[in-house]
Amino acid sequence: MNNSSIKERSVDLAGNQYPHPHYLQTRSRINYLIERYLSLEILQQNLSDLPRQFKNPHQRRWETIDWQAITSNQIIGVAPELFIATVANAVEIETPIRAYAMESWNYLQAAHFPMARFVGGTFAADGTMLEVGIWEKEERQHRPTFSKIYQQLTGDKLQSHPNSVKGYESSGNLREDVYKHAIARIATEWGATSVYLWLMAHSTGALQQAIAQPMQDEINHLAKFWGISRWAFGDSYLTRLQGTTKNLMGLLKHHQGERPKGNDVLQIGYALYAVELVFTFARLMVQLRHWNQMLTPDYLEELFGLPPQQLAAS
Repeated sequence: MNNSSIKERSVDLAGNQYPHPHYLQTRSRINYLIERYLSLEILQQNLSDLPRQFKNPHQRRWETIDWQAITSNQIIGVAPELFIATVANAVEIETPIRAYAMESWNYLQAAHFPMARFVGGTFAADGTMLEVGIWEKEERQHRPTFSKIYQQLTGDKLQSHPNSVKGYESSGNLREDVYKHAIARIATEWGATSVYLWLMAHSTGALQQAIAQPMQDEINHLAKFWGISRWAFGDSYLTRLQGTTKNLMGLLKHHQGERPKGNDVLQIGYALYAVELVFTFARLMVQLRHWNQMLTPDYLEELFGLPPQQLAAS
């Protein structure tokens, strides 16, 4: 390797960092991030932490974010407009966390109360909230984080429009209701993790370090929902989960937003964005399936005991 190549390349949270990365270099950064933040050891640690959360809930500590150090110059290998549009849509997706938490609590409270408490907290008989769930505490930090990132990058405050939440709908079949909700929750965490990995692959410095904080929450939550769903339902949900790829492609279109007309550079950028994000979705699923092989019935029963009878297949 010549000296000029060494000078062009530096290292950040995603490994080798180039000023103008091509597609294969961006893929290598995505792979590096997955190996760094979703190693089999980390996924296992996140899942094994869940029983401790049931007994002694505790919030994951974030690293300090240097807000003033975040600049648009830290966006790399992608048009700043596309990167900022993705940040703006992250704000919208992360906004209705209280509604998401209540939706999950309603599905889970009759099937597995400790998990319902972890997500949505506990309530008095009159409906008054007594305790906020750890999942909600962690997730509700994400919207203000991405809002601040947006403001640092643009100088403007974002006027966001939160996602609508479907809410609790009972079919009368508890197992099927919880099963479908678990698939939806895993797909949501999978999608968010993939998008934040992409943002980290295309950033560096304080900007990248800021995005790493909510991304690690999403990975933590993904591992917990994946593992306890495997415990409750066995491997049967994997086939249905793979069918949610169409929903994730809908998420991709949501993040793309309205494409600009007459701008060939941005049009090419959107096309490359789609290719890179599809790669990230797929690469992340490969890692999760690899980890899934470690989740034997004996190991899961050691963590959580026997699955609830009401969730057993009829």
